[in-house]
Amino acid sequence: MQTIESIDETDQLDPNNLDLETYLRAFPWEEKWSSLGEPIDRLWKFDLDISPQEIWPWLIDTSSFNKRIDIPEMKFQEINGRLFGKSKNAGFPMEWEEVPWEWEYCKQLNNARIFSKGFAYYVRTRYLVYPLGEDRTRLYVYFGWIPKGWIGKNLLKIGMVQLEKSYQKGLKGLLADIAKTKNYSWLGPSALSVIKEPKEVRNPIFPARMQQIRVGYIREGQPRELVDKVLNYVLDADESDLYRIRIKSLSRAWKIPEKDLLLIFLHGCRLGLFTISWDVVCPHCRGVRTEAQHLGDLPTRDNCEVCEIQFEANQLNSIEITFHVHPSIREVQKRMFCAAEPATKSHIRFQKYLAPGETYSSKLLLSPGVYRLRVNGEKNYSLLEIKDDVPTETLVWNTNEIPEQIETSAKPKVVLENDSTSPKGFVIEERREDQDSLRPSDLFNFQDFRDLFSEEALSTDLQLDIGIQTILFTDIVGSTKFYYNKGDSGAFSEVRYHFVEVYKVVREFQGAVVKTIGDAVMAAFPSPTAAVEASVKLQEFFSDENTETPIRIRISLHSGPCLAVNLNSNIDYFGNTVNFAAKLQAIADGGEIVFSETTFRDKQIRQLMTEKGWKVKRVKFLQSWINEETVAYKLAFKGLEKEQSPISEKHSSEL
Repeated sequence: MQTIESIDETDQLDPNNLDLETYLRAFPWEEKWSSLGEPIDRLWKFDLDISPQEIWPWLIDTSSFNKRIDIPEMKFQEINGRLFGKSKNAGFPMEWEEVPWEWEYCKQLNNARIFSKGFAYYVRTRYLVYPLGEDRTRLYVYFGWIPKGWIGKNLLKIGMVQLEKSYQKGLKGLLADIAKTKNYSWLGPSALSVIKEPKEVRNPIFPARMQQIRVGYIREGQPRELVDKVLNYVLDADESDLYRIRIKSLSRAWKIPEKDLLLIFLHGCRLGLFTISWDVVCPHCRGVRTEAQHLGDLPTRDNCEVCEIQFEANQLNSIEITFHVHPSIREVQKRMFCAAEPATKSHIRFQKYLAPGETYSSKLLLSPGVYRLRVNGEKNYSLLEIKDDVPTETLVWNTNEIPEQIETSAKPKVVLENDSTSPKGFVIEERREDQDSLRPSDLFNFQDFRDLFSEEALSTDLQLDIGIQTILFTDIVGSTKFYYNKGDSGAFSEVRYHFVEVYKVVREFQGAVVKTIGDAVMAAFPSPTAAVEASVKLQEFFSDENTETPIRIRISLHSGPCLAVNLNSNIDYFGNTVNFAAKLQAIADGGEIVFSETTFRDKQIRQLMTEKGWKVKRVKFLQSWINEETVAYKLAFKGLEKEQSPISEKHSSEL
């Protein structure tokens, strides 16, 4: 196979002496395009008082920037993994196919379009980013056109003059907005909608339908200030920010507890302000592949034609929940002014396509951390760990062979080699998961969601991975004797009172009741500490010191991975974690809390116990289904110590 060698020319170019002639020597036109007509090339230089790291998120959001400089709106359609666009420019209809974007973090990005209609055959663009000291950046912007005929040639020459002025004005405004949103830099251009002050704070005046919704919120006891903030956001925010509202990023930006804001949005769905969307997300590019209106509509498998993969939709991070403004309130369309592929894949730090036999080398501006290396069309990936104290400075990445795990120094040189017989896309992405995604477990463990959306259920053939959960079981001690002494009516009243208290405490500590089984409760918590604190409060309430209720309970806890499943048309949890938590009840007596070693070993649990002065007793638990013993722990603390027997080595029997 013939080898085509290339290097990243940005490493070779001198940013202080870069002109158009030098640029074209580094990035020459392909003959298949230059043969169609004389190119129109423009190279502009802009010196900006900001670091490359600060401006990068705004530069890659080319859709927001194009809107800023009055580029006409564009419509895009994905067909078989290829992106096609259309717009109207200077009165001319334009239609094209997007060539996949390429970019290197804080260094460069480029794309191209192949036109089927309009005043050009082809256009290519490139941004080159160079640091000027610590807090300044030199940005080169290149446009190269292959015009159609004399009309296209003259239109483009005039248009390029105006576009340069638009860039100058747009970059000036961009720097002003970055300074304005400095405390929200992680949001990028979306910060402009978040920090926008409401038009009227004291006496908000909303359209009639929204005023009705506001009254509904107030009747439900929701805080007026937060309700008004959300309603103003719906009215004033940019359409691009309202198309998929992400609760976690919004709550972080507004410095509002996530649960408080989530409750507003969930009630808003019931009041007709929002709709909820269950989005199936590609595990590679993180693009939305399916938008389901109901949990039961989620598919078990999906595919991403862009990444050329099929994937299971039941994996831990395959589903994201977002909110949309109800169309009766405001028609929000996904308005685009550019494909802006790098902005939609901000976790991807490097993307490069190579022809068969082509090689490429470049120095990456990647800081220490863990990254994933993958080739487009392949599910498997390798891990790259960048460390300051590693001597290796070069990463050789061949399509045929790459180690499962690699270590290099910071800002490594990468050498790509496409030894296959087809074009390949090389991708380097942050391994860190999207921290702003609202996942199914966030809702399933939120009691208000279960109360407000009790009709939501998974399809019977979907088992959804919801990650690590802490499962809590309660059980009434001596219930048979209790029912006999109290009678059916008296027992029912007491048990109902007990359920009310359990639900209240579980909700207080950010958990959710998954189900009740007779007079027992199964609940789930996002963290072991929340589950233990809830257990302590429950045992304090149902202790001998409380003469208001004769009920005494035992509690067991275990932490581990769980599946969410459909059981009796409800969202239930399933798996070994649930089974083990239930079986631990066998060694719990009245007033006791017993938990597994997995729960006990949680670092935050140990800190909590140290702070509270709680002590544990180590006990043995016989797993009779496999005839093995394991260690469990019983919590002893003030108020429950008299309930604890001096057990050191107690064996259990199976439930």
